[in-house]
Amino acid sequence: MQKIKQYLNKISPISKNSWSLIKEMFTERTYYKGEFFAKTGRIETKLGILLDGVFRAYISIDDGSQYTKTFFTPIHFKTPVPFMGALSSMTTNTINQVNIEALTEVKLLEGKYEDWLSLINKNREIAEWSRKLTELFFRGKEQKELEYFTLQADDRYRLFKERYPELESLINQYHIAQFIGITPTQLCRIRKKMLLDK
Repeated sequence: MQKIKQYLNKISPISKNSWSLIKEMFTERTYYKGEFFAKTGRIETKLGILLDGVFRAYISIDDGSQYTKTFFTPIHFKTPVPFMGALSSMTTNTINQVNIEALTEVKLLEGKYEDWLSLINKNREIAEWSRKLTELFFRGKEQKELEYFTLQADDRYRLFKERYPELESLINQYHIAQFIGITPTQLCRIRKKMLLDK
């Protein structure tokens, strides 16, 4: 919990009182590999702070293929994405269109979005922190989109390895391929080429 508080403070300073209010609204939970934090077809109302393990957010296409949007990773990873939830469903109270699935056993703090809204409305410090976190999220999303359209597949893979060095040994290669927008066969070729170039 102390590491989470330190991470929160890097985004925007959080006082002892505000931290206590945040802690009160969350309960620790465990998800096992293959379990879903969020599923398509239902209205999602919960958010989480990842403590350990890996989730992926993905969209299923009509032809049966999948597109991995995001990996949620804990604070101790090089590039953490610890705050998670089906954002569109939560904020608009509409049917969710993104699955969030555990790729490993996961421990997280889980709370209700309505409680978080209540905190934001009552506490200016938490509202400011939430605003800055949202800005970080959208900057990251824009950066990923730019890279997807401007970089070659091998460069996207190199960036993935640089940002998420812990993930390669934890998750299936086809999830990585989905994330960087290529087929598993293409990823296999890129990895072989990188090994030969060493």
